[in-house]
Amino acid sequence: MEYQNLSYASGLRKFKERPVHVTCPRCSQIADQKAGKMRKDLSLECPYCGLDFLPSECRCIGG
Repeated sequence: MEYQNLSYASGLRKFKERPVHVTCPRCSQIADQKAGKMRKDLSLECPYCGLDFLPSECRCIGG
């Protein structure tokens, strides 16, 4: 197994960019959204129906 030496900044960037499963409040489809947007409660867009919504409006986060 090869060890990759990541800087603190690149490791943090990968952590913020990781996908989180989110269920759309309108169409109930599950889509991946960036964890950084989830943490900051920024507007998300459903790729299926186009609804703009906040993570705090989601009934199911994490699949």
